[in-house]
Amino acid sequence: MHLIECLMRVIEAGSINRAAGELGLTQPALSRRIDMLEHDLGMPLLVRKPRGVALTPAGELLMEHARPLLRQAEILRDAMGQRVRSHVSIGLPFSLHHIVTVPFTVRELKASSPMSLRVYEGFVHHLHQWMSQGVIDVGVMEYRGVHDTDQHWGPVIREPLLLVGCQRDDLDLGGEVRPEQLERIRMILPGRPNIIRHALDDHLNRRGLRLTDVIDVETVPLCLSLAAEGLGHTVMPYSAFHKQYAAGRLHAVPIRNLYVSWAVYVHEARRHVDGVSRIANRLREFMVARVHDGQWQMAQAINT
Repeated sequence: MHLIECLMRVIEAGSINRAAGELGLTQPALSRRIDMLEHDLGMPLLVRKPRGVALTPAGELLMEHARPLLRQAEILRDAMGQRVRSHVSIGLPFSLHHIVTVPFTVRELKASSPMSLRVYEGFVHHLHQWMSQGVIDVGVMEYRGVHDTDQHWGPVIREPLLLVGCQRDDLDLGGEVRPEQLERIRMILPGRPNIIRHALDDHLNRRGLRLTDVIDVETVPLCLSLAAEGLGHTVMPYSAFHKQYAAGRLHAVPIRNLYVSWAVYVHEARRHVDGVSRIANRLREFMVARVHDGQWQMAQAINT
């Protein structure tokens, strides 16, 4: 397990040198550990490049299966009392990076706390997978309604989805975008199964409409960058682009009756662990405070 943890730290750091510094090892010592792991498994796991490292296909397969195993080992060590600090892993969607993830993480790291916090970011479908595997204890994911069988820690944060384009765009949409107007607009959108793409497609399908000109892009920042260059429009919540909006690089118009709702979820097996419940409560309270103090514009906190 220790050798696999070393490999994971190398991938997270992006280079053996940086990972060695974080682990308090010399670069040759960490390289020897990676070599030992590759020798034990009988196959290369890393490709050394001029500007860092990358996983081989075998390394990608190992990491895919190793994350939940490492997390379960960490939980077991906590339960057996071998660590004084409680380890809590949280996951948040890319779109909340600036409005929630960064300020919440900064606040928690500055606090004097007996907990060790690990933060993951990903698309929402990845967060669902990581929670089912036990990789994360707490996750901010889309709220799936009152019949949701998983336990969420309310309230729900609801924010409108907006059509986003560059400031110099001369598209005249008025103060609100109607669904039928979207059909004739070139769209730059995250590929499926992204929840924003799913919400937009479902919104149009229910009205017998569909998008006719779509550029599929795999990341939220790239969608926004291409929209800022005037290559098309994207659809995002305000939380995903508020800094570019404040800087005047983008403009946005709400799409009629189209929203995304966020809720804090807790892994079923970990919800009664004190550290996990405290982080979940603090994250929920932090999100609500961002709405109430005006930092999270256009969003509403709704009790469910």
